[in-house]
Amino acid sequence: MRASWRSTLMTVMLGAVFAEGVAVAEQAPSPGPDAQRAEEGAQRWTEALSTGEGTGELVSTRDGLLYEPNAVMRRPEGLSRLTGLFTFPARTLEQPVDTFRPRIQATQSPGMGVEVDVRVRVPGGAWSEWRTGTEGEAVLLPRSGTEVQVRLALVADERGRGPVVREVGLEGWREGTGAEEGLQTLAPLSYRVYATREGLVGGTTANGHVIKTNDRFVALPSRRGLASNGGSEYQVRVCYSKTAKCTTTSVWDVGPWNTKDDYWNPSSVREMWKTLPQGKPEAQAAYQDGFNGGLDQFGRRPANPAGIDLADGTFWLDLGMTNNDWVDVTYLWTSGGGTPTGLVVDSNNANNDQAKGYIQLTGSSWASSTNVAGYYGSSYLVSPGAAVSEPATFWFYLSAAGTKTVDAWWTAATDRSTAAPFIVVNAAGTQLANVKVNQQLNGARWNTLGTWSFPAGWNKVQLSRWVTAGTYVVADAIQVR
Repeated sequence: MRASWRSTLMTVMLGAVFAEGVAVAEQAPSPGPDAQRAEEGAQRWTEALSTGEGTGELVSTRDGLLYEPNAVMRRPEGLSRLTGLFTFPARTLEQPVDTFRPRIQATQSPGMGVEVDVRVRVPGGAWSEWRTGTEGEAVLLPRSGTEVQVRLALVADERGRGPVVREVGLEGWREGTGAEEGLQTLAPLSYRVYATREGLVGGTTANGHVIKTNDRFVALPSRRGLASNGGSEYQVRVCYSKTAKCTTTSVWDVGPWNTKDDYWNPSSVREMWKTLPQGKPEAQAAYQDGFNGGLDQFGRRPANPAGIDLADGTFWLDLGMTNNDWVDVTYLWTSGGGTPTGLVVDSNNANNDQAKGYIQLTGSSWASSTNVAGYYGSSYLVSPGAAVSEPATFWFYLSAAGTKTVDAWWTAATDRSTAAPFIVVNAAGTQLANVKVNQQLNGARWNTLGTWSFPAGWNKVQLSRWVTAGTYVVADAIQVR
């Protein structure tokens, strides 16, 4: 278990970056060894520092974007170098790219760092994993595509002083086949790892989420699978054999122990610790086998072999865990480069931001269940078929009109309806579609219902129970993207 204490707050003003006689390095674009090759067909762009979103310790000044980590939670097991993230809006390029090179203008002293993460949208609407580069470094993306997103990572030194970034430019081009396109699996990767409870209520996660009581998310020791604040781009399914319970939730934090250990990836693309077996976290190898001298990435000796942290609601309520223990984790984005991104409305309103979406039940026949594996979140709703609608209604709010794709998640079983009716209705009350799906098939995954134009306001997707008697319909979750 992680301790609940937080670090002493550090007040870092802009002048402190230059204080105490520390030599200041001016980082500016310089041609790298691949510069000549990149000239041919490279697309270049500059991200606007005024358009991104970051956590509270990132301060906009007249000199640039300052990382001032005075309000960052320092984790007890140790991140000696605090990192602030700043994410820019996604953009569409004219031509597909699979390689990028950052061009950064920044002021930083020794011990500080500026890194650039990039991901690409893949067919089907998913995001690839993030890939990280530094100034002038050419980095191959997992896939090629035209829609990309950039995330800035500013690293403070051991005294909590951060760099100042004035400009973030990039160039991208198509090198050939993405290094990992041939590594995608038909089913997502699963491994048994040791889980610890995160706790730290009131603290801030790596993506800027403020941890609340009985929160639901996980932490993995790599930014490559870190979702946006409130996002579901990267999700895991965690199962605990001692209680026979499973839950699906998003990756909102980085840890435990390491920050560059994407242990679920094969050695050919794993960021660090490439000699370890795929699926074995470095902290586990250090703790059990004395790997790396028994130390983690930051030179500390792990107190446990943890490869995942679970927020309190995930740990206690969804999985029924009482102590840190081994769990089975499925990394859902690994079957295709990412989980489709969008607003998820769950069948349990405790898992929903009800200002954006919620579920409403009609009648008394709907019951919560965990009998069939593969459900989204902590459970699903099931109802017997009858000659009456009495729907489960998934409401979702759009602040502006737009074209959206709607997906549905259910658990599959032989007693399910083969024609479960999902009725799509817009905010004006107009029925857009009645989509019948076979819930005996394609369980434990997102299934696309269709794409429609929606007005601003509260739109809805209803699952009716008007199906053949003796069969059942399942309302588990929808996703709007």
